[in-house]
Amino acid sequence: MSFEPRSVTAFRYAAARFDAATAVAEFDFELIGEGEPLRFTESITFTTGPAAPVLSAEDAERLQRVLALLGAVLGLSYFKAAAPPRVELDVAGLTAEAVEYLRQVLRHGLAEFAYRAGLPSLLDLDIVAADLAPALPIRDAEGAPFVPIGGGKDSVVSVESLRAVGLEPVQFAVNPNAIITRVAEASELPLIAARRRLDPALLDLNARGALNGHVPVTAMNTLIAVAQSLLLGLGPVVMSNESSASDPTLEWDGESVNHQWSKSLEAERLLSAVLEPQAGLRGASFSLLRPFSELRIARGFAATTRYDAAIVSCNRAFRLAGATPTWCGECDKCRFVFLALAPHLEPERLLGIIGHDLFADEAQLPGFRALLGLGDHKPFECVGEEAESSVAVTLVSRMPRWADSPVIRALLAEAPELAAGDAALEEHILGESEALAVAAVYERARRALV
Repeated sequence: MSFEPRSVTAFRYAAARFDAATAVAEFDFELIGEGEPLRFTESITFTTGPAAPVLSAEDAERLQRVLALLGAVLGLSYFKAAAPPRVELDVAGLTAEAVEYLRQVLRHGLAEFAYRAGLPSLLDLDIVAADLAPALPIRDAEGAPFVPIGGGKDSVVSVESLRAVGLEPVQFAVNPNAIITRVAEASELPLIAARRRLDPALLDLNARGALNGHVPVTAMNTLIAVAQSLLLGLGPVVMSNESSASDPTLEWDGESVNHQWSKSLEAERLLSAVLEPQAGLRGASFSLLRPFSELRIARGFAATTRYDAAIVSCNRAFRLAGATPTWCGECDKCRFVFLALAPHLEPERLLGIIGHDLFADEAQLPGFRALLGLGDHKPFECVGEEAESSVAVTLVSRMPRWADSPVIRALLAEAPELAAGDAALEEHILGESEALAVAAVYERARRALV
C-alpha cells in the first residue's frame, strides 16, 4: 500500500528511555494523521562494562538530559518521511533552549532536504513542547578526549595532534565499518563503538512513497558521542570539523543551503551553548580543527605516514560491503581529497594512498570544474570551498609532476588566472579562521601538526 506524506498533520516525539543494565536507549516517534498514528522506535546501544564508572546522581541526570535532546535530533529521520507542519515534543527533560536548538537544526540541518523536495515551508515550523525542564548546574567536561573518527584524514590529524601534546585520546564511532576499524587499528588506540538501529518500519515507509533525503548526521553522532562519553567517564567530544564546512552549498530564496551545516561553526556553537542548560556540561563538544581549511589540514596529514594504507574518504566505499573497501576514484570526495593532498605529498605517496591518478583522467574534468565553482554550484558533498579548490589548483600547477597533466592543463585554460594565483587568497586559505575557545592544552594540540 502506498504512503501519502500529505496525509500526515503532525510529528510527535513521544518517549525517551534508558536501560542502565543493558546500556540501551530507546526513542519513540509518531506520524499523526488520519487513522492510527504510524509508530517508530529507534535504539542506540552504548558501550559499557566493568570499567565504566558508577554515575553520580548528578551525572545520571545529565545523561538523561543528553538522551532527551538526542532523541529530538534523531527524530528528524522520521519527521522527514512526511515533513508535516507541526512538531510535538512530549518527552520530559527538554529545556526551552533545547527546543530552540531543535528549531535551528530543523531549519538549517534540513535545508538541503527542503530544497531538493521543494518544501520552503519546512524552514518555519510550528514546534510545541510539553512541560519545559529547568537548567541543570554546570560542570566542565573533564577527562580523556573522546574523538569520533570517520575513516578519513581529518580525524587522523586530530588524534595525532592530541597525542603530540601528551594526551591519550579514545576513539569513537557509530556503527563502525571496515574502514573505520582499519584506521583505528592503525592508530593503536582504543575504539569505542555505539550501535544505532533505525526502525525497519521507516525503510518500509520509504519504499512506499515517504519523502527522503539528507539529515544532519553529524549533529546526531556528536550527541551520541556526548552520551557515550558520560557513560564511560571520559572528557570532551573532540570533533574534526574544518572551517570550510561553514561554506554554503548554494542560496535558495534568500536562505543558505549547506550540505555540511551540522559540521559548521554555527552548528558547533549552538550545540556547545545548548549543552550547558540542557545537560549541565561546559565544553562538552568542540572541533579541534575548526580554525583550518581542508587544505591546511591536508598539510597536517602529510606529517604522518601511519595511516596511508588505512584511510578512505570515498563515500561510495562506505556504501559498499566487503572487507577491503577502497577509493572509487570517480566521486566528488575522491576528487576533492586528491586535490587537497596533491600540494603536500609526493606524487608517488598520493597515488599509493588513492590508487588513481585523477589529474591524468580527462573524464574527471567536469567533477573538478564543479569543485572550483565553474558549474552551477559545488557538489552536495563534504568538500571544501570553491576558493580552497582554486588555491589547490594554483599550488599544484607549480609542481612539475602535475603541471602538465590533462586536468590541470584544462582547468588553467578555462581559468588562466589560477596560474598566477592570488597571494591574499592563499594566505587566507592557509591561515586561521574563527573557532570556539578551548582549554590551553587543546589550543596547543590544534597547532601541533597543522
